[in-house]
Amino acid sequence: MAFVNSSKILEILSAYNPFWISGTIDAGIPRDLLPACSAQIQSKEVLVLKGIRRSGKSTLMNQIIQELIKTGIPPAAILRVNLEEPLFAPEYSITLLEDIYRTYRERVYPEGKCWVFLDEVQQVTGWESWVRGRQDTEDIKFFVTGSSASILSREIGTKLTGRNVTFEVFPLSFIEYLRFHNLHIRSELDYITKKTAIRNFFSEYLMYGGFPEVTLKKTDTEKKILLKSYFDDILYRDIISRYQIRDVTSLRNLAVYLLTQIARPTNISKLKNNFTISQDKTESYISALLESYLLFKISGFSYSLKQSMRSGFKPYAIDTGLRNRVAFSFSEDTGWQVENVIACFLRQRYEEVYFSKNGKETDFIVKEGIHISRRIQVWYDDISVRKIPDREITGLTVPLHDDTNEASILLTNDYEDVIERDGIAIRCIPVVKYLLFSE
Repeated sequence: MAFVNSSKILEILSAYNPFWISGTIDAGIPRDLLPACSAQIQSKEVLVLKGIRRSGKSTLMNQIIQELIKTGIPPAAILRVNLEEPLFAPEYSITLLEDIYRTYRERVYPEGKCWVFLDEVQQVTGWESWVRGRQDTEDIKFFVTGSSASILSREIGTKLTGRNVTFEVFPLSFIEYLRFHNLHIRSELDYITKKTAIRNFFSEYLMYGGFPEVTLKKTDTEKKILLKSYFDDILYRDIISRYQIRDVTSLRNLAVYLLTQIARPTNISKLKNNFTISQDKTESYISALLESYLLFKISGFSYSLKQSMRSGFKPYAIDTGLRNRVAFSFSEDTGWQVENVIACFLRQRYEEVYFSKNGKETDFIVKEGIHISRRIQVWYDDISVRKIPDREITGLTVPLHDDTNEASILLTNDYEDVIERDGIAIRCIPVVKYLLFSE
């Protein structure tokens, strides 16, 4: 690597690996994914953490490193590399990875098993070939993070099939958000006694979302500035630059529109006509927005895959704070924001989540294996309202195909009960309680 010699590489690595000397690492507040990640520490597979920029992947890496040190692994046996380091930018390549690794082995930890953490690995084309080659010939446990769904999936699929375990890292869940505010809810009695504080924090969570650094900021102004910088970073670094998009205005307008229209059904044809751009460009831009994790989509439900693809989709923001910072939003948006929070919650737990329209709307249909396991409707009306509109219940009472044992759940502002309609028992659960206690 001509632009930086071995001594300079060592200097950079030392800055990112201070635990080599101190034996400790600042790992922040534990994330819910940590136990699942820690269970993979001794496995042979590459551990992949992927998710939107600033969601906490690097901090989760530090928490895994902390767990390694606690188990007695020598700190020098752990190498953490930030591949967004500016001094590495002139040559993102396999040669770069090789020179970094060679310097580490020659000057820090010459022999024995090592644990290598590669942060933002999508910067290096061909990284998966290098990782597989080293993994096949040496005793190395690899951990990698990345901020691009499609690039990581493609690379992992071609070279690391069956050799990786992948987790998606989202911004903070509501339980984690409360933990960041030193509020721990361990039982229903806890929930009852701390209910006012929980509801106040939920209002903040809807407004500013769950990015860890945003959550820790003290003022509204600081939060808003940081959220705006996140949006710009994602748009320009993870989408425009990566995919060499020239029509920046159309891309930005489409992103803002979809963030504004969270939870509303749409389709490619409608979007194409709204922005007077070609169908190919519309599909390409939506794909790029999804791959950056800025947005995700939920498709309409059908037992026919073809019909499901034709039924359009609902867009959801990965984070309501990010959405609120750039979207055209109004006071009546609260219900959509709550639905967005539930969409993120369900996506983290289930592989197949859909919505149903067909004249009888259901916000979420969860499919596990070949069966529907639950149907969920979000009704977040004013706390004083106790009469549930028929439109919020109808979709929960219509049988879907042969599935008759699915749970029917109505998520409310603060109303809790079990009601029966057309022989179907519908559990009415406050949204915050569902987020805290749902398995």
